[in-house]
Amino acid sequence: MIEILNGITETIDYGNSLGLRLFHNVEYEDYPKHWHVGIEIIMPLSTEYTVIVDKERYRLLTGDIMVINSGVLHGLAAPPDGERIILQFDPALLYTLKEMETLLALIPSIFYITPEREPDLYPFVKQQMDRIIHEYDEGKTFCEAVVYAALIEMFVEIGRKVTAQNMNNQREVKKGKAEKQMEYLEVIMKACNYINQHYQEKLKLEDTAATVGFSKFHFTRIFKQYMNMTFYEYLNKKRVKCAEGLLYSTEMSVTDVAMNSGFSSMSAFDRTFKSMNGCSPSEFRNAIIRGREVGGDSKE
Repeated sequence: MIEILNGITETIDYGNSLGLRLFHNVEYEDYPKHWHVGIEIIMPLSTEYTVIVDKERYRLLTGDIMVINSGVLHGLAAPPDGERIILQFDPALLYTLKEMETLLALIPSIFYITPEREPDLYPFVKQQMDRIIHEYDEGKTFCEAVVYAALIEMFVEIGRKVTAQNMNNQREVKKGKAEKQMEYLEVIMKACNYINQHYQEKLKLEDTAATVGFSKFHFTRIFKQYMNMTFYEYLNKKRVKCAEGLLYSTEMSVTDVAMNSGFSSMSAFDRTFKSMNGCSPSEFRNAIIRGREVGGDSKE
């Protein structure tokens, strides 16, 4: 399955204009811990499959679905037989839609979906996965459009589920009425859209709060409640994702990448990037370059 791996960095060759690839993996082969820019979805079709993230081992049974977010270090352990779907796609595929950047930032490192864990969400996500598999395998006219639409619908429902969970985990939100909850959610989505548009500028918490009509202190509290991260954590996450894209797809100098991603200094860029990715921007780019040079045979 892993075609281009250097160290722990996998460079995904999607091989199509959609920026997506799907494998029916039947190999009895473990894959070492690695990461990639693409988002990965794993669903066993027969027998189990094990995903390792940090020190946790997740035993996926037939039909279970795991979403592995961009940049997450993970390994895979295969049983002697069986088949599983491995779907990978470029997050940029969804970025053209205004709210998708915020949605993808909300999703945790891994999102594990089973009939027991997510009884309300699972049937819909499973239906969309089956739809994607069928269209991708058939390869009929307009199949890319159908796959794209199914991905959007799937991640919208996942985003709504994660948002609802964040809301229900907060004592203050529980006390509020449904109308007030939705009012706050609309405000936070508006703030996130504003950040997504202006992250390359000298963006301040006070200015963003004023844009949506909240005081600094009220905005800080509500943002953390709904997004499960602070304003500056979200802003830095957005800037680092931009930097990853520039390091991956351009020959822009690391200094220029920092400036074009909204960082005010190289020290801030290096510190923030390393805290999120475990490596410096230069190490990130060098790993990608080495991966492209090395290449390899398909194991799918």
